[in-house]
Amino acid sequence: MNTIRAFMGLFTLVLAGVELCAHTTAESNMVVRCALLRVAYGGSCQPHLEVPPPDYEPPNTWHGFLGGDTNGWTLAEKKAAFDWYLGTLGTKDCRAGGMVECDLIDAAISRCKIFNYTNSVPYLKALALNPMGVMRDEAINVAMRFSPVDDATTQFAESIITNVNGYSSGERVGCYLEYTKKLRQDPCTNSVHASALYMFYRNRKVSGVGAVSLDRLFSEKIAGYSQSSNRLDTVMHMFTATNMHPRYYEYFGNVTNQLLSSGQPLVQLNIGEGE
Repeated sequence: MNTIRAFMGLFTLVLAGVELCAHTTAESNMVVRCALLRVAYGGSCQPHLEVPPPDYEPPNTWHGFLGGDTNGWTLAEKKAAFDWYLGTLGTKDCRAGGMVECDLIDAAISRCKIFNYTNSVPYLKALALNPMGVMRDEAINVAMRFSPVDDATTQFAESIITNVNGYSSGERVGCYLEYTKKLRQDPCTNSVHASALYMFYRNRKVSGVGAVSLDRLFSEKIAGYSQSSNRLDTVMHMFTATNMHPRYYEYFGNVTNQLLSSGQPLVQLNIGEGE
């Protein structure tokens, strides 16, 4: 109950700040935080009410999230303020605000996802690369989902998956799942896509994270890989991974049996950039 009261008190302070309507950095912050508090903790922007007013609109559209032209702010100005807020997440100490700040950032990322807000990609990538960022797993997932297969996305993905000390497995797995999904759905007939494919190949032994997704990707997109000694070598390496789910070992156990019981010699592929 005390926690709820604290949230409601913060909510009220933010609303009071919005009434000032001065388009300063501080006021922009208050406008956005009001909207995010509404998303994070539910209800209307009138926390003293037990039920939302009749004109309550769920925050699942830009208008429902930010409201219309109110308190001296147009909807366009509020969207610009939201962009400004997103732009701060790549450089600020997001952990300093505690659980409330974490919830607000989570709410912001969820709006980007719901609105298919592709303009948020640079901001989400910056948050993901921020050592003091929070909700980085969600930022990575949404950024990768909205990003095309190109050199910039490949470089971003590589910076995440190879930094095993700076990112948890939960944070890194989003790069594997989202980007390999794009590559598996694409014909992969140009150099940009080939570059992304081989980026994953050269980093295949970085850790066990994403290993199943990579095995499926390589088997589908690299000619001859499914019956190659390259695959067997990679699979045997994966058995050295620790703290993995039993299904992980079951998957690679089946692959090993398939390769060794085929009765056919395994080909050795020369896989590298541009091939």
